[in-house]
Amino acid sequence: MSHGGERKGAGTSRTGTARSLALLLGLAAVIAWAAPARGGQDPIETLLPVDGSVPGWSRDGELQKFAGEDLYTYIDGGAEIYQEYGFRRVVLQDYQNAAGKSISLEIFEMQTPAAAYGVFTFKRSGKGKSVTLGSEAELEDYYLNFWKGPFLVTLTGFEEGPVTVAGVLAIGRAVDAKIGERGEVPDLVRALPKDGLRTGSVKYLKGLLGLNNVYPFYTARGLTFTEAVKVDYDDGSMLIEMVYPTLAALRAASEELGTFLDHSDKFKVAGVSPDRFYEDNKGRMIALVIQPLRLIFGIAPSADMAIERVRRAAFR
Repeated sequence: MSHGGERKGAGTSRTGTARSLALLLGLAAVIAWAAPARGGQDPIETLLPVDGSVPGWSRDGELQKFAGEDLYTYIDGGAEIYQEYGFRRVVLQDYQNAAGKSISLEIFEMQTPAAAYGVFTFKRSGKGKSVTLGSEAELEDYYLNFWKGPFLVTLTGFEEGPVTVAGVLAIGRAVDAKIGERGEVPDLVRALPKDGLRTGSVKYLKGLLGLNNVYPFYTARGLTFTEAVKVDYDDGSMLIEMVYPTLAALRAASEELGTFLDHSDKFKVAGVSPDRFYEDNKGRMIALVIQPLRLIFGIAPSADMAIERVRRAAFR
């Protein structure tokens, strides 16, 4: 990014030196991460369990790695959501036991812990079992996801027998032990109203692809936000919050959304007093509150429930 209007001369030499030093330090950090670890091994490869570290399970075949845009060659039709959250690279390794049972391990390195958390919430179904791994984990049948630091770890067995499931958990624990950084759940998620919240329903979002997967606004493309969250509650209501970087961006998004909802054949105006609310094509009511830098939606079976949901979020 260029910085227009900078003054040249002796008065800016110290600032220029500081910027150059910061750039060099940042570049050094990137090189340190990208360079092979001691012994010539890539740092992300050190997270893979080696033979003998998980009793009964050994590596099967060669590892694979994909970085940046190369993810599209590995995931056909599903890479976009990883890129939306902030994908760096992924390493893959299969494991097998003496009986020929197989487990596939994928370790995704994302740009930030928040990105890793977000893609974890996107991938989990919310129907599995919570297990103590990483910062948060879900096991469903023979499929395990957990996140820790900037990493999302996915293990897939190829049957749901007890030996395979035990292997999935054992390999997961071995990876967990190798990841030092934990990471924090984003503040937007931590601030959600907790009463009746269904933990497994939380989806932390970074773009319209994720949003339209959990609640489609179809062609309302001007909603672009910096971060968002969607969550379900025990009373049957849903809450969606979108965060914007500036008041101008918020204003543009709210105007785009209002125009869209007023004219879409998938939504209709259901009331204007005392609050304006809408009905979607499944008969659910939508209440909308605009706050500084936030759009807040309550979606529920009735208008009163939808309005109450946004009010609880807006005035918490």
